[in-house]
Amino acid sequence: MNIKRFLLLIMTIALCTLTACNWTVGECYPREEWEGGAGAGGPVGPPVPVITSVASGDFGADPQGGGERKIQCNKTDSEEEESPSDNSERPTGSPTSPQDPCPGIGDIAGSGATFLSCSDACSSKCPPGMAPWVYGGFDPSDFNFVVIINDPGTGKGGGWQEAKVNLEFRRLTIPHPIKSWICSFSIGMPLRTEIYGQIDADRAASLSEEITEEVANRMDYDLPPGIFCSRFIDQTRATFISKYKGLGARVTNP
Repeated sequence: MNIKRFLLLIMTIALCTLTACNWTVGECYPREEWEGGAGAGGPVGPPVPVITSVASGDFGADPQGGGERKIQCNKTDSEEEESPSDNSERPTGSPTSPQDPCPGIGDIAGSGATFLSCSDACSSKCPPGMAPWVYGGFDPSDFNFVVIINDPGTGKGGGWQEAKVNLEFRRLTIPHPIKSWICSFSIGMPLRTEIYGQIDADRAASLSEEITEEVANRMDYDLPPGIFCSRFIDQTRATFISKYKGLGARVTNP
């Protein structure tokens, strides 16, 4: 009789132990696996009460004989899972931010000549009462002069140099897309003149930058690209003649 009572007591204790752990959904995991995220489909969320055992072969005992191991049971399905502490499992944002549909004037960059205006839709991003204007940003490097004929060093002038030019133009009406095109032509001038003396490649590039920017700032950017380029070349030629008389500069189609 005493043996039956003793066995019944053991079974009652075992049943209570299993009930304490298995009231949740899923399996029980060692605490270090819970905290380390080990195991496929391992539990997530904060720990709940644990069951410990030190007896060899008991539920939760370390099969390697390493002593006490703490067992962690899963949460119920009704509880909301929390985000893992490991940032590598968290979704990351888009690598690029969406573009501003109404960029400010400071957002416009790049070499070339840009016609800028602002539509009513983006008036709040533009200076009050802003009128259309042109930013002419050519660079001396756009004019790579090379010697065609060497200067003999005699007479009032001599030699010849030319640059093949490809200048970019843009029209930007915020917030509409940029329209861009290229005008190609050649600029030539002597290596030495009676009025201006020696003209090396750097000086020739500087003069060309000055003239082309001046012309770009007064062009009509509503013109079709082909007509625009034709008029730009004509006006660049005329401006060289009127501003630097005696230089002998030539502006020609490619």
